[in-house]
Amino acid sequence: MRKWLLLALGLAVLAGGWRPVPREPERLALVRVLGADGPGPLTLTAVCGGDGQEDPDRGQCAGEGFEQALAALPWSGEEELSLTSVSYIIVGRDVELEEILLAALRNEELGASATVWLAEEGAAALLAECGDPASGLDLLARQGVEAPTVVQALAALEGGGTLALPLLTGERPALIDWEEWRSAA
Repeated sequence: MRKWLLLALGLAVLAGGWRPVPREPERLALVRVLGADGPGPLTLTAVCGGDGQEDPDRGQCAGEGFEQALAALPWSGEEELSLTSVSYIIVGRDVELEEILLAALRNEELGASATVWLAEEGAAALLAECGDPASGLDLLARQGVEAPTVVQALAALEGGGTLALPLLTGERPALIDWEEWRSAA
């Protein structure tokens, strides 16, 4: 009798659609925006949030290359930073873009679907001005601004062509123009 009762209860739970609610591990912040400045040392700036947070978690570190800086980034903020939710990569004009895109593509956490943007005054300066840059970039995307993904940007550069990146400035951030990025090759 007890077996039938447990079985019936289990089926009722499954039929009701109950599933455990996924939660972030405590003290882990999800990075939504990643900024990159400079050819060496390369400075990475990470900003979490995206849901209208007033004061999102942030982190910043430098390294000789993208991989070295990226390895130190998770421990550069007040909480451990997770790179599994990066939606936007903002670069300064002085970065070696192909190297960053290729490293991001190879990185299991970052992946290929993040969109690539250009900061007029540098990524760190832009992200320092923005309260919640992910929300501002989400708004630009909803308004029809289509920034290239990591894969699209790398394909354009590797093909020897030009790449048009949306140029950002301001507190929200705001789109001011599109700028062509030419392959170094």
